Amino acid sequence: MIAERTARRHQIETYLKELRSREPLTEFRETDWLAMVDYITVHSKKDIWVTFKDGTEIKA
Repeated sequence: MIAERTARRHQIETYLKELRSREPLTEFRETDWLAMVDYITVHSKKDIWVTFKDGTEIKA
């Protein structure tokens, strides 16, 4: 379990380092979306949740 979490942390840190080195986003890029979003849960029109690959969830 510790090894899994360490590996996951390394993946996230590597991704964040790469993301910080890029120019600010001015338009939608599918590759960035796919790299960040794990899945979307739709309960209704007004109840949509986005779950990011780091486990963070936000209501859209």
